[in-house]
Amino acid sequence: MRGAVVINGHLCNDSFREPADMIVQAGSRAGIPIEVFHNTDLTVPIGDEEAFHEKLGDCDFVVFWDKDVKLAKNLEVCGYPVFNCSECIRVCDDKSLTHLTLADYGIPSIRTLASPMTFGQPLGDWVKTAQDILGYPMVVKDCFGSFGEQVRLIVDETDLMNESSDPVPKIFQEYIECDAEDIRIEVVGEKVVASVKRKAADGDFRANASNGGTMAKYVPTEEEAILAIDAAAAVQADFAGVDIINSPEGPVVCEVNSNAHITNLKNATGIDVSDNIIRHIVNLIQ
Repeated sequence: MRGAVVINGHLCNDSFREPADMIVQAGSRAGIPIEVFHNTDLTVPIGDEEAFHEKLGDCDFVVFWDKDVKLAKNLEVCGYPVFNCSECIRVCDDKSLTHLTLADYGIPSIRTLASPMTFGQPLGDWVKTAQDILGYPMVVKDCFGSFGEQVRLIVDETDLMNESSDPVPKIFQEYIECDAEDIRIEVVGEKVVASVKRKAADGDFRANASNGGTMAKYVPTEEEAILAIDAAAAVQADFAGVDIINSPEGPVVCEVNSNAHITNLKNATGIDVSDNIIRHIVNLIQ
């Protein structure tokens, strides 16, 4: 058995390379050679199985640690088992689709508005609709973004109107007071394998470690664990980092990450979930 792991050819810093290296090392521990490929090195005509074989060689599975949905889909079209699948990547990459999918499965999540399609035109006065429905404060996130980037806390109409000239697809969310904390639960194969509580840096409301937040090992409640497992299943994830906030009504899903940063998770918990990921994939394809 041999595998491949795909990362982005334009994002080559350590934070993007380290998870791929962890997957390679987990494969080595399992006796499975795994090679790293950049998405830019796998450009082949759609549906051309022979062209993929020339690049990948004998490859039994692909761990897709990127958001290049079209490449993931082309690999699937050509018969390669891809983890996570292209549909999971598509849904998780677009925060509006994530919350629509969660709602479709009846999974509690943050009250969310998706900005209307504007065909590249500014949102304009529509943003006042968000004001009328959500009030202040609220949180605005670009639909496409990672590491807590492109996330803003909106406290008044002046902040809100700054969003009106931007045509980028966004979600507008109710602000939930949670003491700047959230929970990241890593799910692999419908099982919780690791969990941390994250705390935002002073003066910030985003709990991401990449923004200076701190992480500590955490044991989720049964309700939180079930919520994370259900959320991962809803987006068709074989593995996912599920972010949960505890609201006054109970835990709700904030985001589902199809390629969560497992290096920070290992540093905080001592658990290398890449081993869980490889074992899960092997069990599925054997």
